[in-house]
Amino acid sequence: MIWPMSIIMRALTSTNDQEILACLQTLATTHNNMFFMHESFHKDDPSYFTRRWFSWANSLFGQLIMNLAKQRPYLIFT
Repeated sequence: MIWPMSIIMRALTSTNDQEILACLQTLATTHNNMFFMHESFHKDDPSYFTRRWFSWANSLFGQLIMNLAKQRPYLIFT
């Protein structure tokens, strides 16, 4: 099982635009059409996940988006 929080932290600490975009792409394709971050998801099947709503991960994701909007807006506003 993969924790979205680990992917979010990778994006928050990266200085590489391509790595950040890869993290965003993974996060965008593993929420199982619920538009919330889960606690974890299965590496081969994102429809298998834990906690439909995990506020810690959602809050951290919000922080990532706010940071990118300020520091690298071209990554999310294109």
